[in-house]
Amino acid sequence: MTRRCLIIGCLSLLLAVYLPSSAAAQARGTDTISYSSTCVNATILFASPLLDTFFRPDYIQWHFSDPASGYNDSSGADKPRHVFAATGQYPVELDVWYKNSDTIKIRDTITVVTPLNFNFGNDIYVCGKKPDTLIHGPVIPGATYTWNDADTTHTDTIRIKQSGIYTVAVNGCGVTDSIGVFASDTPKIDLGKDHIMCDSANLQLTAAAQNGTYAWSLDGVALPDTGDQLITHYPGGNYAVVVTVPGCGIYNAAVSITYSQPLAPPLDLGPDTLLCPKQVFTLNAAIPGATAYEWNNSPGDSLFTITSPGNYWVFVTYQNQCQVTDSVLVTYRNDKPLDFHDTAICKGSTLVLNADFGQGTYNWTGTPPQRNDQNQSGQSTYFVYEPGRYKVVATVGQCVFTDSLNVIFDDSLQVSMLKDTTLCNGEDFMLTVKGNADTLTWQDGSQGNNYHPVQSGIYTVIAANGCGRDTLTATVDFTACSCQLLLPNAFTPDGDGHNDSFRPLHACEMTNFEMNIYDRYGDLVFRSLNPDEAWDGTFHGVKAQAGAYVWMAHYFSTATKQPVLRKGTVVLIR
Repeated sequence: MTRRCLIIGCLSLLLAVYLPSSAAAQARGTDTISYSSTCVNATILFASPLLDTFFRPDYIQWHFSDPASGYNDSSGADKPRHVFAATGQYPVELDVWYKNSDTIKIRDTITVVTPLNFNFGNDIYVCGKKPDTLIHGPVIPGATYTWNDADTTHTDTIRIKQSGIYTVAVNGCGVTDSIGVFASDTPKIDLGKDHIMCDSANLQLTAAAQNGTYAWSLDGVALPDTGDQLITHYPGGNYAVVVTVPGCGIYNAAVSITYSQPLAPPLDLGPDTLLCPKQVFTLNAAIPGATAYEWNNSPGDSLFTITSPGNYWVFVTYQNQCQVTDSVLVTYRNDKPLDFHDTAICKGSTLVLNADFGQGTYNWTGTPPQRNDQNQSGQSTYFVYEPGRYKVVATVGQCVFTDSLNVIFDDSLQVSMLKDTTLCNGEDFMLTVKGNADTLTWQDGSQGNNYHPVQSGIYTVIAANGCGRDTLTATVDFTACSCQLLLPNAFTPDGDGHNDSFRPLHACEMTNFEMNIYDRYGDLVFRSLNPDEAWDGTFHGVKAQAGAYVWMAHYFSTATKQPVLRKGTVVLIR
C-alpha cells in the first residue's frame, strides 16, 4: 500500500447578500465563498468570485472566527490562506466595500474535520494498454465526494482511464491515503547478438522497460547497484538480466560479450547530427584493418546512408579477430521556420530575440548597426536596444535558417477619461477614453474608445498598449433634474444627415409647449406646439436666408408645476 496525503477539493455554498448599488448589482451571481479544504491543520485557500470581477472593491476584510490563530484571524487579501488548529464549525465572514456604496457582506460556515483514515489498497498496474479500472472510496451516506480527476467525479466510486495518483476528499477533506494507477508498455528485452570485442572496446547493454526493476549478473554472479543499462568490461563473459515489470511479469535476457587481443583501433561516427528535412546523410565507419561491417544488425560496407531519424550503430570486425563499435543519434528538424514578427517595444526597454535551434553558429546584423559585441557574439540570442531592422542567419548542423524583423519604439501608455459625472434622467452621454492605448476593453467585454452608459453605476475600462496597461473607472449618476430645455446655437440644413434641423435637444417633461422663430425683421418664420417637431430652415416652402434668427419657447414644467420662458438665437448656415 502506498501512503500519500493529497489535500484536494473545493466547497462552495450560495449565500444571501445585500447588493445596494450598481457596482454591487454587477456582482450578482458571484456571492459565494469557496475554500480548498476542510481538513484540520491544512493550509486552506479562501476565495470569492465577487473579487474576480471588473469592479475592484476599495476595501476587503476576511474574518475566520478563529481567535486561537491570533492576528491571522483576519486578512485583507483577495485570496487569503488560513490554518485551523482544531476541529469544529467556524463562521467565515467577507466584507467588501465599494466607493459610494454600502458594504457587501457574505457569510458562510466551514466545518473543519480530521482527515478520514482510509486504505485504498495496493497500487494498480496494467500491461500493454491504457488503464480502465474502478476505484472505490469510503462509503458515507449523504457525504460529498471530490476526486482529483479531470472529470470531477462526485460519487464514492470513480472509473480511471489515465495513469496517475488518485485520492478523494470527503465533505471537503482529503482522506489519508491515495492509490497509484500505472500502465506499462509490453516489454521487449533484447541484449543483441554475442560479440567478441577488441581489448578496451567497452559495450553498453540496454534492457530498459517502463516501470521496470533490474537484476544483472555476470557468469551467474549478481552485479550490485545496476539499472536499465550496463557497461561491459574486459574480460567479459555471459551477461544476464532479469526485468520485473509490475502488471506485465518477469522477463529474462542473456548475451555473451568476451574480449580478445589486439587493442581496439579508434572508431568515430561523429557527433549526434541534426539534419534538414528530406536531407540524405552518409555515415562512414572505415578504419584500417577492417574486414567486416554490421549496421543495426545487418551486414554492409563502410558507408551507410541515412534517410530517416533514429539511433544508428555499427560493429566493425578488426583483422578477423575482434570487434569495435560506435553509435550516433540522427534527428531531423521539422519544417517550421524561424518565425520573427515586426514588433514595437517601449522606450527604455530591451527586446530579446531568440533563434535557438540548438548548437550552431548565429550571425546577426542590425540596420542601423548596433554595438560590435552584439553583431559578433555568435550566440542564438540577440538584445535589441534601438529601433531598426534585424536579421539572423543560423547554421545548425546541416541546416541554414534566416529571418528578419522590424522593431519600432512605442510610447508609454498615457490615457485619461472623465472620472465622475451627474446627468439628468434620459440625457444622452458618452464616456470617451483619450490617449495612445491600442486596445480598450470595457466591463461588459465591449471594445472601443467610447461607451454609452444608460443607467447609474461604476464603469470600468482596461487600456493597454505594448508598454503596459491601466484600469480607468468613472462613476455616472443619473438623477431627476428640473426641466432645462436645451437647443443648439446653429444648424446646417444641407441634407447631409448632420445638424439638418433645429429643435430642442432635451425635451423635458412638460405641457403646453410652444416655440416661435423670427427673422431679423421680426417676421414669424416657424411655429411649433410639439418639442419633437423641428424647423428645416424653410419659410412657406422656400429656403430661408442664411443668418441669425431669434427663438422663443414657453411651456409648463411638470416637475416644478411652474411656467417657463426660454429665448435665444440660432444661426442658419448654408
